Amino acid sequence: MIEYILILVTTAIFGIQHSGMSAHKVKYKIIDKWGKEAYSRIFTWTSIGVFLLAFLSVNYWGWIDFILNPSVINWPIFSVGIGMILVGLIVALRASSVISVSTVADMQTDRQPELVTDGIYSRIRHPLYLATVLIFLSLIPLYMEPHVALFGIAMSAYTLIGAYLEEKKLIDVYGTAYLDYRRRAGFILPRIRKSSE
Repeated sequence: MIEYILILVTTAIFGIQHSGMSAHKVKYKIIDKWGKEAYSRIFTWTSIGVFLLAFLSVNYWGWIDFILNPSVINWPIFSVGIGMILVGLIVALRASSVISVSTVADMQTDRQPELVTDGIYSRIRHPLYLATVLIFLSLIPLYMEPHVALFGIAMSAYTLIGAYLEEKKLIDVYGTAYLDYRRRAGFILPRIRKSSE
């Protein structure tokens, strides 16, 4: 039981670090004091460190069992996991073709960043979060191991919380323009039909 609690605690620590460092107040304070390159380095290295802590808390060393021993694979279920990864990568590539990393992590303090509503963003407000959730949830059918499943679910839950927190920041930055956009595009899944409002 303690190992499951450890996975949840380290995932929560990752979420606090990631969302805390992304908060405008924290981000711009660091940028104003040390510059955007320093912020980028601090954010990147602390994110990697805390993610590794969460990842290693899984204490699962069979990550490459399917390569070393393919006879243990349940191919229909394994294929679902591979499919989820492929869909996640396609969504991420489509999002990346519309929006650059510099736009996502806009670090200019002297202007309002651009609100992107083209391409996949015309239907989904947070396609990169969708891609992330798909990839983390793909761990469940790939490995079918309780520790890995808990890690995938916990990281997916944080990703959705992170998307919700991002929404609050976007409303603060863009106001009515973002609220109008929110009525047209789905949160992390496309709307079945566009709003007539």
